[in-house]
Amino acid sequence: RQRAQRMRQEGESEKYEPPIDFTALRQINPETIAWLTIPGTEIDYPIVQTDNNDTYLTTGFDKNASASGAIYLDCDSDGALTGKHSIFYGHHMRDGSMFAELVKFKKEDFFNSHREIILYTPQRELRLRTVAALYGNADGEKRRTEFPSEEGFRQYIDEMTKPFL
Repeated sequence: RQRAQRMRQEGESEKYEPPIDFTALRQINPETIAWLTIPGTEIDYPIVQTDNNDTYLTTGFDKNASASGAIYLDCDSDGALTGKHSIFYGHHMRDGSMFAELVKFKKEDFFNSHREIILYTPQRELRLRTVAALYGNADGEKRRTEFPSEEGFRQYIDEMTKPFL
């Protein structure tokens, strides 16, 4: 108890305890890297990553064949989620599951009232705020994950969002 008080006094953070049981998730699928949730939506799923972008198109989180696939991080994105551009994939299912609700972000009112995205990892919690919602294919320049500088990244963002602003 004294150490915890001293840690707070010295400005150190307490040990992060994720609200997600990653040990249990990794027993189901060892490729689990995070959990994604968008408050106020049904988007609340584990995130996996493997060495390609095809496996989880037709493989569910439980590693069984599935038309829904799984929500997954692009194979070229940083699995620790420390990169500048992390690309997540998921199907738009007719039953409203997976990433189906992302289409609602086209409406300005919905976008403005659902700006927070939370990513839980075994090591930390990331609270993100949306700046744009873009729709399109995931090829070429859109999948870019490395940038020569902060200015290069800003130019990339400007270029990618230009048609939508």
